[in-house]
Amino acid sequence: MLVGMPEAPPVGRRELNKARTREAILGSLRELVAQLPAEEITVDQVAERAGISRRTFFNYFGSIAAALSAVFAEHAAGMLSSLDPQQIGVDPLAALRRLVQDREIPPDFIGWLSDLNCHEQGTDGQMLLERTVWADMAGWLREQLHDLLPGADPLFVATLSSAVMSCFQAAEEAWADDPARPAPLTEADTTAFHDHLDRALALLASGWRSDLD
Repeated sequence: MLVGMPEAPPVGRRELNKARTREAILGSLRELVAQLPAEEITVDQVAERAGISRRTFFNYFGSIAAALSAVFAEHAAGMLSSLDPQQIGVDPLAALRRLVQDREIPPDFIGWLSDLNCHEQGTDGQMLLERTVWADMAGWLREQLHDLLPGADPLFVATLSSAVMSCFQAAEEAWADDPARPAPLTEADTTAFHDHLDRALALLASGWRSDLD
């Protein structure tokens, strides 16, 4: 007699409401990011658009930067889950470059980057916000790699996490500064981001040789 797989327990109303509230917060933030420089967006604006209180916002995220970090982490988790942990332990940059070369960076993630960079560039507030988010992401990746590679050298994990996220940040900046970058976001635009990121990772893998093709 065949025994079926146990059914997943039903999601409770409380969990559904929490998920909907979180989705409303991030959806409202996405709309505002497309309209305003991210450093000018306030918690009050996001809360009002999401139909929640300021206090409720802080039940989910500690700041606008923390909400952006959560968005980035969701997409990064999907990318990380598609990689073989054994390959990550042996040659992490090669594994990540294959993902990039296969154009598997989520389009929604690139869309967020496009919206974040569609306003005036170079303000102190924007640079501080971006540094905060990418530093958060380096810490997030460090935690994930500790779980994936429990026997790995902590220095290997720490340096890899920081270096990879620095490549993402540098690729974003090069991509956003490209005067030929089309607007709104197009397929050519997403391809260009993948190309910038692949080159950044290639430079890292080569030891930043100037003769890299």
